[in-house]
Amino acid sequence: MIRNPRMQWFVSGLGMCAFFAGQALAADVYQGTVKFKNAAGKQVTTALTVTLDRTMPDEERLATAQLVKSNPDSAKSVLAGKPQLGVIEADERRVPIRYAYVSPLDDGENLIVISDEPMGFIGGAKKSASSKQGFDLTYAMISIKASGQGKGEIGPASKIKWMESGAPAPVRYGNEIVWIGNVTKTTQP
Repeated sequence: MIRNPRMQWFVSGLGMCAFFAGQALAADVYQGTVKFKNAAGKQVTTALTVTLDRTMPDEERLATAQLVKSNPDSAKSVLAGKPQLGVIEADERRVPIRYAYVSPLDDGENLIVISDEPMGFIGGAKKSASSKQGFDLTYAMISIKASGQGKGEIGPASKIKWMESGAPAPVRYGNEIVWIGNVTKTTQP
């Protein structure tokens, strides 16, 4: 038995370090399928993966909304200064997640993620094409049931308007919604 209080703290601290060093951080992985018509009018299907390492703390999320609410055009530069929270991947295109918010639903959760980069024309012949002026963000929303099944939508080239509540509302290039179907959620170490 250790009687010295300093030694007790030291041993306890070592034990905590060993415990946390052995803990792997887990990422939530949402996988689904998107179907849409590309620039050539051809129906395209491609896989979409959203890997979320962590969400934004509420204070930071609300502060971000306040910063961009009065000037939506500043969203890209404000988000670019945020740490990467995960990635959105589709058709060999990968963009960082800079905004992530998960809210509870009656039977599951709702996820909203935003990248400070546009994915552009996912699945189409113009993968490398840049988005139109101001449509320079990627927005995705996924609703997932407690069972792990869900659906959602993605705006691969979007603007974001911030509602008075602080929630982001996408304005999609061409006003076309790209639906995400067959979504599953897993947690990976």
